[in-house]
Amino acid sequence: MKSLSFKVFSIAYAIACITSLFFIDVDKSINELILKIVSLLFLSFLYLNSSQKINYFYILILMSSIVSDALLIFDEDFLKAGVLLLLLNRVLYLILARRDMYKTKFKTLLTYLIPGLILFVIMSYLLRPYLKELSYSIFAICFLNATIVGMAFFNFLNKMSKENLFFFLGIFLIITSDFLIAYNKYIDYKLYYVIIYTITYYVARYLICYSMIKKSS
Repeated sequence: MKSLSFKVFSIAYAIACITSLFFIDVDKSINELILKIVSLLFLSFLYLNSSQKINYFYILILMSSIVSDALLIFDEDFLKAGVLLLLLNRVLYLILARRDMYKTKFKTLLTYLIPGLILFVIMSYLLRPYLKELSYSIFAICFLNATIVGMAFFNFLNKMSKENLFFFLGIFLIITSDFLIAYNKYIDYKLYYVIIYTITYYVARYLICYSMIKKSS
């Protein structure tokens, strides 16, 4: 039964995600919003139905993602609130990524965080002139992204399991999407950027959900 429900909710999630792509940038924000929320609800059902042990931090991530997606669809009116929720979302991801941090020597951990911190400096330098009053929030999101990807990569190298690989790939895709969103909004708008980062977000969320399900078993 769990195997059947896993397939059903996975297919439903994919259908909602693909359908939402047809409403991007066509002045039908409500349709896009509804489909994005529906996709996250299907992902939530997938996790709750398939996991043997529920991680409540991950449930909070799904809930905050639903609200932040809703706010960012109408970014002219709710951009600040959406960005603050994204910041909360990244803090929650950091909590998920910290799995093996406490039993690791600081010098070893720092080695794996350095590439992420370099990425953080580059992204902050490129985006800072365009962010105006949101600069501090985006700066914090970039820093958290860099830290999370470093931790996720370390977790994978420490234990090369399928769940750690999928979690790392999911986090990496989310960070890529975050950068594309900021680049597209503040530097050079292209419709295909929107399509790319929307797809990568959908794939990233599914990979992380699958990772959380595997971890619970």
